[in-house]
Amino acid sequence: MYKPPQQQRSRESLERILEAAEQLIRERGFDAMTIAEVVERSGSSVGSLYARFRNKRGLLQAVQARYVDRVETALAAAMTGASDERLEDCVDRLVGLLCDYLLNEPELFRAFILEAVFDPRIRSQGESTSGARRDRVTQALLLHRDRIVHPDPDLAARWFYTLCMAVLRERITFGERAELSGAFDDATMRTELSRTAQAYLTGETRGA
Repeated sequence: MYKPPQQQRSRESLERILEAAEQLIRERGFDAMTIAEVVERSGSSVGSLYARFRNKRGLLQAVQARYVDRVETALAAAMTGASDERLEDCVDRLVGLLCDYLLNEPELFRAFILEAVFDPRIRSQGESTSGARRDRVTQALLLHRDRIVHPDPDLAARWFYTLCMAVLRERITFGERAELSGAFDDATMRTELSRTAQAYLTGETRGA
């Protein structure tokens, strides 16, 4: 992993490199992005980039860490539950937040998911971030423990998160309307994921 630079100029140079890489992943995908493109867009040099990152995957590690630092705090605040919120509304809200979080950045998360298979650092960062997110989702749901019909509400709250992430990871991996992810559009997937979770946690389904 790279060492954060001490000098202001070096920090600014690093920020330009990471911003360029993040933008290019969004536009072209991680596999298609090249180091030469990152260097050109950031106004850096090949030598400067390789002095910080030994390869493209090392660069992705830094992009992932930067993205998590920037986004997870806001997501954590949005996930915080309220005691006067109905369980049904809490489920809808959490499903919506998870869908928006992942589906709004498909190429970034596709890179994080697929490269985690080969890179222990990317996998470790992903597991740590997902674990903290799971705990926040669980805490929000367990404010409504008495409404959860499952005999083990703690397990049910964790399973809700596992279910959502399994569906969303498959969608990110294969893309919207891909047969391997059910060929549903994102709006349908979000609605049905919420309905499934409602039935599992409350024994009832909205709109049934």
